[in-house]
Amino acid sequence: MAASAWEDGARGQKQGRRGCEHYDRGCLLKAPCCDKLYTCRLCHDNNEDHQLDRFKVTEVQCIKCEKIQHAQQTCEECSTLFGEYYCSICHLFDKDKKQYHCENCGICRIGPKEDFFHCLKCNLCLAMNLQGKHKCIENVSRQNCPICLEDIHTSRVVAHVLPCGHLLHRTCYEEMLKELQMSIMYALCFRYDSVLETAG
Repeated sequence: MAASAWEDGARGQKQGRRGCEHYDRGCLLKAPCCDKLYTCRLCHDNNEDHQLDRFKVTEVQCIKCEKIQHAQQTCEECSTLFGEYYCSICHLFDKDKKQYHCENCGICRIGPKEDFFHCLKCNLCLAMNLQGKHKCIENVSRQNCPICLEDIHTSRVVAHVLPCGHLLHRTCYEEMLKELQMSIMYALCFRYDSVLETAG
């Protein structure tokens, strides 16, 4: 699917960014599983019947000069910067969002690093204001979100820690609150309408 990756990259440049909807980057990843070029693992996974293992990526293609080369931060041919941030473990290329690689999580996180700590029991990076103030649940981030049933640990969506210690995607939590508020409003309105009908 190299053509769609190039089209996605071109579309991104027209919108003032490089790369795809997920990442701002100046290269395509060469998927070791199928030898196809994709802007990112998420674009790959959305178009293939298998998943790209980000840790096995060894080659990238520059979007400017099209040279296929060893995964690195800058193009060896034309000096294009593939990403302000580059992790040689995760092969993450992106604009600088204060990312850091967490050895314990095994992946990159959005920081800054000094604002987070890794809870060894939860096996998750949490905000410093939760240190010593959260309920630990062993390997809680390795469970799926109970709302959307999708992975929390590697998700690009921020997790929300409930007082009980369980996690939800923040977007799922916010949607749940909105639905709950609508249910309460509906219940109140229904009760008010019932009172009016009995009174009338």
